[in-house]
Amino acid sequence: MRISEVARRSGASQKAIRLYEARGLLATVARINRYRDYSEQDLNLVLLIRQALALGFRLADVAALRRADGGIDWLRVQALLAQRQQAVRADMQRLQQLDAALTQLRAEVVVLIGHGDTGPLDACMASGNCLAA
Repeated sequence: MRISEVARRSGASQKAIRLYEARGLLATVARINRYRDYSEQDLNLVLLIRQALALGFRLADVAALRRADGGIDWLRVQALLAQRQQAVRADMQRLQQLDAALTQLRAEVVVLIGHGDTGPLDACMASGNCLAA
């Protein structure tokens, strides 16, 4: 199939597909006359690359998953996915801590609003003497 068909079926741009080939993510594509002739396997690989990019992987990460024979090293895929999932969970924990800190700060602001202009934050802001904690 031609590159336009791969692009249509995968959602990748033709430019991206050429980049994947240039970076060695796709095996050298056969040519019929002057046109690249992509196989179903090439299409599936483009779909896999797009899925990996959508999950936050870099092209270099994807390139490292190729075996010397051009196939995919599925044990490496599994290890890379586990690493990515661990990083996402760490990010989630950090974001939950940030969310808790924001919730606490919002509650403190509600108290300050209740004090009107006499709250400690308003007083330090008015005097210009606020110190970082």
